[in-house]
Amino acid sequence: MPECIPDDARRIRTMATDRETEAIIRVDSRASEPVGCAEAPPRALPSLTPDRAAALPTPLPDELCRWGGHQVVAVHDGMSRPIGVEADGSTVHYPEGMDTTAAQNPFVHLQRNAELSPSGLFARVGDQRISNREAAVSAQKIAYELRRLGVRPGQIVALEMPEVLRVVFTEAVYHEAAISTVLPTGWEPRGDVRVDWLLSTLPDAADRGATVVAVDDRFLRRIEENPYGIRPRPDPLEVLRIVFSSGTTGRPRAVALGRAMEAAMDAALPTWFDGGPTLMLLDTGTAWGIGEFYLSVKGGRPFLSAAGVAPDAALRLIVEERVRRLRGSPAQIEAIVAEAERTGGGLEAIETVEVAGTIMPTPLRARVRAAAPGARIRVSYGSTEAGTGAARTTGSDDPFDVGHAPPGTTLEVVDDAGRPAPPGVEGTIRYRSYGMVDRYLGDPDATAAAFRDGWFYPGDRGVVRSDGGLTLTGRQSEILNAGGVKVDPNRVDELARSFDGIDDACAFAFTTPAGFDGIGLAVVTAVELDAAGLGAHLADHLGSAAPQLIARVGSIPRTPSGKPSRRELSARFAGA
Repeated sequence: MPECIPDDARRIRTMATDRETEAIIRVDSRASEPVGCAEAPPRALPSLTPDRAAALPTPLPDELCRWGGHQVVAVHDGMSRPIGVEADGSTVHYPEGMDTTAAQNPFVHLQRNAELSPSGLFARVGDQRISNREAAVSAQKIAYELRRLGVRPGQIVALEMPEVLRVVFTEAVYHEAAISTVLPTGWEPRGDVRVDWLLSTLPDAADRGATVVAVDDRFLRRIEENPYGIRPRPDPLEVLRIVFSSGTTGRPRAVALGRAMEAAMDAALPTWFDGGPTLMLLDTGTAWGIGEFYLSVKGGRPFLSAAGVAPDAALRLIVEERVRRLRGSPAQIEAIVAEAERTGGGLEAIETVEVAGTIMPTPLRARVRAAAPGARIRVSYGSTEAGTGAARTTGSDDPFDVGHAPPGTTLEVVDDAGRPAPPGVEGTIRYRSYGMVDRYLGDPDATAAAFRDGWFYPGDRGVVRSDGGLTLTGRQSEILNAGGVKVDPNRVDELARSFDGIDDACAFAFTTPAGFDGIGLAVVTAVELDAAGLGAHLADHLGSAAPQLIARVGSIPRTPSGKPSRRELSARFAGA
């Protein structure tokens, strides 16, 4: 292997150019600079397509490195990616097992499944089932229609439709080498993401700056008449999906899940489905949901989803498909557990419950153990931007203990100067992973705040314990302030849930009629609310930081990833 390619290189890909004898080789690495090279003046580079040319500095530096017949330039975009230019047509030999293939269109995985197992299950969403052949044929017919409408490679196509349609349309968008996304509720264009097409089943879909295509009965009848033998577009597809951050503290921010994230998912594929069939509760608009879908299709496994599905249908799916693993947010897990409690069973065969998005309340953990005896509970801490930062399966019932960084992830708690804090000292959490993104789309200010020197700063605070595990202490942007006394709302939530009769709770900031900042608490309970008793319980633990307002609500508003929407409650109770 050329010395200029760092030892930690995880992915090497040849990128076609306009010269038959010359190619640009992209290498993904965390090394700060290429190695073993001598400085030399640059030669003219072959031309890439505009989207890929953006990966090269313009103009080139006056001095580049040279290794044999190669020019080498380091491109720093959050994670260093040295790029070598093969300028003499020489052959480069890479180590066995290194990925040197051109990026595949993900549609080929569905195509393969349809050929090998046409009647095999592609997806089941609630009670709706689709076979591999049905999915492949439908996706090709939809792709024909998209091509007829004028959808071009690289364009952004938003999918506003039920999950069972969305997964098939996602494959059709892959087929056309376009980029799919699911827009957050209420999202409006502000220059960060330019959506070209909006495919919607809603009768009154807002255009959101895009060309709207109504996916109605007429559209579905038309695609049934379309041919399905067209070939996938040959154009390179560098982005698998545009997803959005949770938006719990402001406007959701867009990130592009690209080939680095794909490589990280591919590395997880050999063990991803260990333990049997898995039910995903989050929809494919989330990073975890689309990751599960991608791995299911690539791994030749059925994609089982309960996104947008009633709890009784989800429980039926679990029993009929012999599901052994649940993945979702605590609120979604609670809904299924409640249905199992109501009907007298259905979760006895569950072996693992994986929770992400927010902390898992202590009472829910006890209910899961009762409904699914012997099941392991795995808690993950992470982000849309950088994947899993820490996780644990056993060893603690502390809901704020999120375990240790997994292999391939480096996690630190740092002080205000960016220096690693000693064990037991609270600070700002930062971490980095191989598959992380390095920017928000069209938002340089937010990018500069969250992505620094190769690290992602999720905005949380925590403590690294002496055993190397991470304990969360709060989110910087969510800390509540009542008369100068600050408190983490997650701890208020947990204390409220520990009070008899409280099923769910969410603390939030609100403005009193006198204009002062206050702390409110929304609670869900199926019995008569003992507001005085709850207030006394909270005051015993929180003192002057106890909520001044306690309100009973039907449900806690949540984001698609399951996090509580405190901002929505703040707006609802402003001036109360």
